[in-house]
Amino acid sequence: MKIALKLAYLGDSYYGFQRQPDRVTVDSQVRKALVQIGVINGDFCYAGRTDRGVSALGQVIDFWIDEDQAYLARPRCVNGRLPRDIWAWAWAVAPIGFSARWNALWREYRYLLWHPGLDLEVMREGANHLLGRHDFRNFSSSKVDTVKTLQKLEISERGGLFVFDVQADGFLWNMVRKLVGALEKLGAGQKDMKWFCDLLRPELNHGAPTAPAAGLMLMDVGYQGLEWQEDEYSRRRAAEALSTTVQQRMAGAMVAREMQEAMK
Repeated sequence: MKIALKLAYLGDSYYGFQRQPDRVTVDSQVRKALVQIGVINGDFCYAGRTDRGVSALGQVIDFWIDEDQAYLARPRCVNGRLPRDIWAWAWAVAPIGFSARWNALWREYRYLLWHPGLDLEVMREGANHLLGRHDFRNFSSSKVDTVKTLQKLEISERGGLFVFDVQADGFLWNMVRKLVGALEKLGAGQKDMKWFCDLLRPELNHGAPTAPAAGLMLMDVGYQGLEWQEDEYSRRRAAEALSTTVQQRMAGAMVAREMQEAMK
């Protein structure tokens, strides 16, 4: 039988998701855990690559398993062998022929940008120009198969923290980070709307700036025919671990902010 797992992870300790020689990646840690448990001997499929420093809430992997061992692939069993910054938290029995990558109908990312003072309405106006089917060559580090359909690009603000929710039928390398980088330039008044709209003209060969990886998170992947079963125990343990991480990182951010104020 084939099992699908939904994974969450903090990406700052890993060289991205995809396996790389002599590098610690999310793939290498998940693979090690599944091999130790004895549920896989080969590869697994995943919904999408995430680059170094990028996190995920809804990454999806799938793999074959003997039916009498399926209980070993439940999230709480897998989590016992994973590092404390990677969690499995939902599972599903996948239909024959299912592929976490090729059966994905859409993917959704969230980008968090701390930049008080940006013009939210101007950025929303720019975002509206991006919706629909376009050639996103200038919003990517890839130059192959660059026509995609952007289904959603919503921007909200939480007291200086801007939240970009982006959904598409497919994403190019660095596409979300370049979308955010260009919108930030627009919102800061450093570039005008004509410059921004010209980025949708691939023949001009403009380049959009790339926002840092740390603000990006793969939120969810859409499929038909999967019935996810969430593991509440695994979710609770992940939330407890993340609470400690949030406390530590917020303290570090406040120290930097205090120093910034003192230097003005």
